Amino acid sequence: MALIPSDIEKNKRSQYQKFLDITPSSTASWKVIGIGISEASVDYNPSVDTEQWIIEDSARNDHTGNQKQLSVTQRCYKNDPEFEFINAGRDKLNYVSHILEIDTWNGNNGSYPAKKSDCLVTVTSYSGEEIEYTIYFNGDPTEGTASIADGVPTFTPTTSL
Repeated sequence: MALIPSDIEKNKRSQYQKFLDITPSSTASWKVIGIGISEASVDYNPSVDTEQWIIEDSARNDHTGNQKQLSVTQRCYKNDPEFEFINAGRDKLNYVSHILEIDTWNGNNGSYPAKKSDCLVTVTSYSGEEIEYTIYFNGDPTEGTASIADGVPTFTPTTSL
């Protein structure tokens, strides 16, 4: 008797791709986040309000939102457009852009679930060899789909009724 279903499929982090818009004030120019990066994950930082009435033995919780952020330590590679964009914002305040998250694990026929968010980029450390930064997701994401051709994504927002 098999305990593990035969259709179980292992997920890989390379199937969750993130792209940064390096020209946020004009037409989007998406560049992959990943060159020189060996570890990165999105932290959701949930906001939870807890309340316990005097007539209750246990508290109740209300998940009111997330404060998503992506903390990155990246080796510096010249001519990597994503690094060059981050590096240009080292001394800038309110350095804003857009981030695109694409789930290639759950796609069909070259169309993948995707989320586009406004973001704030802050550089926390720079050694010349490595740069550390955090991308803070702003507001609710725009849900949609993306296709990727020659490493360049095209995002299509989901139309709402």
